[in-house]
Amino acid sequence: MTVDVYRPAGDPIGAVALVHGGFWQAMYGREGLADHCRDLASRGYVAGNVGYRRVGERGGGFPNTCTDVVDALRTLGPLTAVVGHSAGGQLALWAARELDPRPGVVISVAGVNDLARAHALGYGDRAIDAFAGKQIAAADPAARVPIGARTVLISPAQDFPAGRELSRSYAEVARAAGDDVEIVEPRGDHFDVINTGSEVWAAVLDAISAA
Repeated sequence: MTVDVYRPAGDPIGAVALVHGGFWQAMYGREGLADHCRDLASRGYVAGNVGYRRVGERGGGFPNTCTDVVDALRTLGPLTAVVGHSAGGQLALWAARELDPRPGVVISVAGVNDLARAHALGYGDRAIDAFAGKQIAAADPAARVPIGARTVLISPAQDFPAGRELSRSYAEVARAAGDDVEIVEPRGDHFDVINTGSEVWAAVLDAISAA
């Protein structure tokens, strides 16, 4: 577990954790979110760029990958927001339920929010099997609702059709369980959040500000 911490020039107005995606695979790391952390720090937030053990690394995969994220979030103290992209969305939703106090908002961007449904759709080829094996139900955020925190699912309008379905299916079960869940559909595709000038990142910033 690793957290790169970026601090604002003055007193912070809150703390935000970012959890990268990459289908839990070792070849994808947190480096792509460094600019996002700098952007958040420039807006007055303490920003934490979370690293975790991934499939292909010693100890990677469920449950260690998830508990690494929980441990990282706890080091940042009370959180204004937890933001996860793609597989990081699954991790953000899973980990938020373990925090006390809960974050002000959990934001999943093009997230693998409903793991069982994603597996049934064959989403990510065999990545879910490699990550969770026979423990898909235990690793599935949709099986752990309510998480007890406001949730914003950012579902880019040009995301993969299966990815957009995972936002709808998660929202349905989470709302039925009592969670406050909003789906936002900015223009962009699965990877547009990587660009800090995109409408997808702007939607993330709006959701953080609202918290």
